[in-house]
Amino acid sequence: MRTPLAAAGLVALGVLLMANPLFLPVSVGEPNPAYTHTVQPVGEGSVAGIGSPATDTANDTNASDAVVAYADLAPEVREAFDRARDAPEGGFGVEDPDERVDSLSYPTEPTLGDGLLIVERDGERYEFWTRTVEREPGAVVAQRVFLQPVAFLVGFLAVVAGAAVGLRERLAGEE
Repeated sequence: MRTPLAAAGLVALGVLLMANPLFLPVSVGEPNPAYTHTVQPVGEGSVAGIGSPATDTANDTNASDAVVAYADLAPEVREAFDRARDAPEGGFGVEDPDERVDSLSYPTEPTLGDGLLIVERDGERYEFWTRTVEREPGAVVAQRVFLQPVAFLVGFLAVVAGAAVGLRERLAGEE
């Protein structure tokens, strides 16, 4: 009688542990925003790719509406653009809201003109992205990276052990 209860208990515990993404992670704090600045050349595969108004030089009215000349940028915007363009990874981030450039917007979903500027410098066109990235607190990241996979694995092993205990009892009873 004890063996069927043990097998059922192991299977139930295993299913509960395997279902942990339904109840983990528990948010333990406010997200930490980071403000990113990214520069990449306009080209095929970019948001303002080949054939968009930002790259259409045949139609000057569309091109002039979508493109900002480097010389027309405010000094602090030029400094952020240059810093992002010169960064080895093509951008940089800041965590303190006071370190953001006041004249730039930092939406979570940038669109052309709001968090995305097309800047023309020395005959080249660049996408200049500014956005807010919500980062989760370290405890939530630890739950997702360590606790959830471990709980799932332990749950899976408990289900396998419960099945093995149940099958062993059944096979022993048939003999």
